[in-house]
Amino acid sequence: MELNWKAIIAAFIITTVLSIIFGLYLPKNVDLIGPVIGGLIAGYLVGGSYTDGLVNGGIPAGIGGIVSTVTIVLLSSSQITSLVYSIGYTGSKESLFLGLIVGAAIAGFALFFVFGIIGSIIGVKLSKNKTSKSD
Repeated sequence: MELNWKAIIAAFIITTVLSIIFGLYLPKNVDLIGPVIGGLIAGYLVGGSYTDGLVNGGIPAGIGGIVSTVTIVLLSSSQITSLVYSIGYTGSKESLFLGLIVGAAIAGFALFFVFGIIGSIIGVKLSKNKTSKSD
């Protein structure tokens, strides 16, 4: 297993930026395109083995998922607060945000990790096809 820092940084930045932009301004669940694209680029840059693609694409996409989902929760806090209180929540605002942030971080990592792996598998496959055609 080989770490390619260029691929890791590219996957993290692409995943985080696209997911925040898509999560805030586009319809529901479009932000899941970010980890697929980030994983795809990382998998393509790494090429070679699927394991390297998974490590260099999946993990940074998962960490990008933590950053982007927590950022989206924080930037949308007033809308989330009014929605939760309209449903009938009676607890404190601090416990609500702590629960939302922890839940967003866990769910963001899991979802983005899986989608980053899917993207990295596609990227490695594309890289293998390119190298086999040029031989």
